[in-house]
Amino acid sequence: MDSVQETTQTESFDPILFSVMLGRLNNIVNEMAVGLERSACSSVIALCHDFSVAIYDIQCRQVCMHDSLPSHTASLDLVLAEIARYFADEIEDGDVFACNDPYSFNSHIGDLVTATPVFVDGVHTFWSVGKGHQMDTGAFVASSVTAAARDVYQEGIRIPPLKIYSRGKPRRDVLDFYLTNVRYRELVFGDLLAQIGSISTGRERMLELVSDFGLQQVTRYVESILEYADRRMSDEIRSIPDGEYFGEGWVDSDGHEQVNIPIRVKVTVSGDTVKVDCTGSGPQGGGGVNGSYASTQAAGKIPFLMYIDPDIPHNAGCLKHIEVFAPEGTICNAVFPASTSTATIVPADAIQDAVNKAMASAIPERVPAGGARCGNVPQLTGVHSVTGEQWGLMQFNNTVGGGASKGADGWPLYESVGCAGGLKIQAIEEMELLYPLLVEEMEIEADSMGLGRWIGGPGVRLTVRPTAGSMECITFGDGYNNPPHGVLGGTPGCGGGMYVSSADGGRRFLSATAHASIAAGEVLVGIASGGGGYGNPLERDVELIRRDVRDGILSPELVRRVFGLVFSSLDGPEIDADATASERQQLAEIPRPLIDPMHASAATWLSDNFRVGDVYVNGSELDNAAVRATP
Repeated sequence: MDSVQETTQTESFDPILFSVMLGRLNNIVNEMAVGLERSACSSVIALCHDFSVAIYDIQCRQVCMHDSLPSHTASLDLVLAEIARYFADEIEDGDVFACNDPYSFNSHIGDLVTATPVFVDGVHTFWSVGKGHQMDTGAFVASSVTAAARDVYQEGIRIPPLKIYSRGKPRRDVLDFYLTNVRYRELVFGDLLAQIGSISTGRERMLELVSDFGLQQVTRYVESILEYADRRMSDEIRSIPDGEYFGEGWVDSDGHEQVNIPIRVKVTVSGDTVKVDCTGSGPQGGGGVNGSYASTQAAGKIPFLMYIDPDIPHNAGCLKHIEVFAPEGTICNAVFPASTSTATIVPADAIQDAVNKAMASAIPERVPAGGARCGNVPQLTGVHSVTGEQWGLMQFNNTVGGGASKGADGWPLYESVGCAGGLKIQAIEEMELLYPLLVEEMEIEADSMGLGRWIGGPGVRLTVRPTAGSMECITFGDGYNNPPHGVLGGTPGCGGGMYVSSADGGRRFLSATAHASIAAGEVLVGIASGGGGYGNPLERDVELIRRDVRDGILSPELVRRVFGLVFSSLDGPEIDADATASERQQLAEIPRPLIDPMHASAATWLSDNFRVGDVYVNGSELDNAAVRATP
């Protein structure tokens, strides 16, 4: 705690009170999060945790957040500042504001921001803020993440900074206007009320904190907390060698004309500052896979928040050390009226991967291998054939694995790089109870992950069948053609994919930006990629490899090819020592790259599984040009 005391000029600084204040602030945002999760109505928030909460000061500086999604909170200050600027002297006690507009510095239309001011003795002092992913936005298709959107208007209702409660009273006309434009009115309204309840809790608890310690004491220690994070972050960045570092990756497709869209970053480290420059990235596309200003700001900063000591509070003191630039008109910073519907995952995850690739040579001990890019997370929707009720869910149960890192294998069910494992999956029983679906299988997919001294989180095979009529599947991810990369000698994940299987055996493979109809009697099959591997595979613990072969996670053929282990018997399994020594000697002579792969369209999963008679859907199945005989 001495380092904390050094950061403040206040003579009466009390390190114990500092810890108490930091703990109280974290408890406040934790209570906000728990309340939102337990009171929301949609599965995407109540069961899958696709939301974030935080407290900000009057300058819109992030003071604290807890159990939130980095893709939200690493740039949430931008939209809050726009709300504060827009309403200026019209902000009153009891007001609640909302915004989902990516051109008002929000991430994308699917994320609705709610904010309420905290007034103390008539003076505005703090903000209580939440952001939650909405089940529906009134888009031209039943989805709140729509890769097929041609422009922002097709994404649904766009909400600039808007006052939805005035002095504690709801503005019914405004709320009705919003809810009239979405499909699942009751669910969306329930989630909105849950968000308002959550930020109201934050407001009340901040008032209690001020009552307990006094406004002057609270604001003084908030400043100390920001200064503490500032100093710790400064030290962390100074430990990185100064220099320029370069990384490159690719987005599979914009769902229309463009494929393998390049993402290029130059990372400049100088002293205690980092600059991430996305110049050289591809042009904005005709679909919804463009980055907004806010989503790219978050994507460029998140990797460095992951490199640092986890005890450092992730607040404005950290964020101020990282600058992110992306030229307008590129996929990383699209200009109006381009659609940015998938911005928080595509291209944001590819940007983070590119930053990690760039930093692999500078700080290899801190950099993870490539992870999920929200592939295999479709939005499913339909009309119940018996009740006539329209239903929809975002299905997180088939998510990709996370990348391995030094000292640890990757996590399964990671969902996306920007969410860093913060999302949850639904219990199968809940899914089948709430929606007309039957989950026929959900299991680990063998050989799906990248291999190395530490292996990526495994992918998952999920088979889902509609049980009350047909359903639509709207995909919106990335990474099928450009799989999670391996680092420092590790190999990439498989890439994975999805297909619709009909009763006659026909199969329609879907791109990561597809829209398909699944008839009664058909099934949706998703094979999620595992994350990338870290380090030389020959350095992995042999007993761990044997265990994974025994459990069916790795095949003997792949183990021989990558790890050089040869089994004399699969009963055990038993290793053939002589054959293994020969294989491993040959593998040891092969140089292993820092990053693997280094070229676009490296995934082989689709070509390995595509057979004569199959078709491939890139974009909407309703567009005949999107359905081709070969991928």
